[in-house]
Amino acid sequence: MKMRRRHEVLTEFRDMGIATGPPVGLLQDSVKVIINKAKLAVHMMATPIERQGQKTCTRQDSTIVDTIPNAHSLHDTINSSNNIVTKHRRTTIHKGHDHHLHQFALFLETFSELQFPVQPLDRFKVKCAPFRQPTEIGSFSYDEKRNFVMDDSQLKYYFPPDLTKPNNLSVNYDKYITRDLMVDEHMDALLDALICIRDREQQEQEQQEQDDKRQEQPQQTASMTQADFICYRGLLTKIMCTPYTRNEPWEMGATLYNGSIYIEEHVSTERRENAAGSNDRHKLMSYWGYRFETICNISKPVSELRRIRTKTKKRGASLSSLTDSVPLSKVTRLGQQEEGRQPEGDVVGLSSDTQGRVEDQAGDSDGKDGVKEKKEEEEEEEEEEEVDELTAGMTYQIDLEDPELTGRLDGIVDTNLQYCTVARTKIGKNSIIMGAEVDCTSVEPKKAPPHNPLSNYIELKTSRVISSAREQNNFERHKLLKFWAQSFLPGIPTIIVGFRDDDGNVVTVETFKTMEIPRLVRGKDGAWDTTICINFLDAVLNFLRKQIKVDDPEVSYTIRWAPPYKAIEVECMGKGPSFLTERFLNSKNKL
Repeated sequence: MKMRRRHEVLTEFRDMGIATGPPVGLLQDSVKVIINKAKLAVHMMATPIERQGQKTCTRQDSTIVDTIPNAHSLHDTINSSNNIVTKHRRTTIHKGHDHHLHQFALFLETFSELQFPVQPLDRFKVKCAPFRQPTEIGSFSYDEKRNFVMDDSQLKYYFPPDLTKPNNLSVNYDKYITRDLMVDEHMDALLDALICIRDREQQEQEQQEQDDKRQEQPQQTASMTQADFICYRGLLTKIMCTPYTRNEPWEMGATLYNGSIYIEEHVSTERRENAAGSNDRHKLMSYWGYRFETICNISKPVSELRRIRTKTKKRGASLSSLTDSVPLSKVTRLGQQEEGRQPEGDVVGLSSDTQGRVEDQAGDSDGKDGVKEKKEEEEEEEEEEEVDELTAGMTYQIDLEDPELTGRLDGIVDTNLQYCTVARTKIGKNSIIMGAEVDCTSVEPKKAPPHNPLSNYIELKTSRVISSAREQNNFERHKLLKFWAQSFLPGIPTIIVGFRDDDGNVVTVETFKTMEIPRLVRGKDGAWDTTICINFLDAVLNFLRKQIKVDDPEVSYTIRWAPPYKAIEVECMGKGPSFLTERFLNSKNKL
């Protein structure tokens, strides 16, 4: 591994950090400023044990970083100090003053220019990099044969599971249908989706040009399918969580094509074989997650579920109790309405709140003149008033015995079926297009743009029931971090967690708001910091853009996080078969 000299490290180190602007200016031509910056840098870099042997920086020393414009990282601080040292070395610097800079440079010399050191994390605990609200630019599905379909046919709708019934997640495990994990799908489906989105975009642009004949030169707009980084959401989640999951290795492949860096995950054969779990117990627990999705989702919107008429809670009556006290001839049967048949007799419409109809008594069939005695008329009016009073509180409610709902308990898990969104966002100066699997949505079928359906999507998770303070701490430090990162990146606002026991029985279901999760862990022992996660991801993306330079789909790079877990490494693998599909490359060449 080629090592850099100290002066090269000091001049290039700032480019690996969060700030990407020009070098900061000089604040004071003072030896004291230089030494304070260097001491602060080394102090931040050191471990707690090493800090015991150092003089702790004062509050005045620490404010130096904050007073430098755009100096959002330790890298910028050292680089600024180096600029001052270079300018004043002849007149103001002696060997003792240069000692701290030398120490820090020695630390950096252990890394090559193709490595991004993860520590110290304090350099990322600064102003958060800007993050643009994600928007959906398309979506696609996988059918039961794992074929790509550019539609939302596999989009599911959330309906809470009925916890009053047995909900063991091991049901139908013997009928489990799983996709072939040994097949490397690369990012083919995402690339196919981008082709479809680009074709749709061109058609819309051509139509707009035809409609706007007054415009002599049609306005050229940037394509929605062009971005600095294109990948699946899971890869960004791995990078974002790396500062707090240091013992979890990962490897990715990347290539630069037409200005965009495409990234896919590298999965070894051994990992593919153990993807569902390293033993039978782990495989069963993996199944539980998919099974929970099955008992929470339905295949059609909630508005299309069967309805029954019931009494509102105010009266506390049900449809059956009403029919016990009122003749059936006076209540319109719901079945007749559903089948489109008109009930016999005159129908009187009630208020919109009741949504019910009441039949009058059928007229006499003998054709008499209808003259009745006064007493009989009064009795009939009283009876009608009684019916109106009883039906005034009636409303339509979802029939929990609808086969769409009850069928979930005996549903078969098939991991071939999948629905994915294609979302566009931006972090710092890096534009991103990501594909992300979506478990379900909370509303009716998607509307046309500019409606953004991401705000209605829901992430479904399972976790073991928390029974101790230690388990609560582990849940907040590890699981909530990944839950948050996975939903934050594509802008999914809601996470629903099914807490189950060791036998797979769903005990309770809890809803978490993605943007409120950081508050749950803030200030607690070993808590993760969202600012560090976002800034770390931004810094790594900046680093990758600097290292991945050859614009050729046949030239690939490997991005690796592995033992001893000191730095993220990038290695150019040279020319070889591209993981970008031929149809995608051909479609790009036609532009």
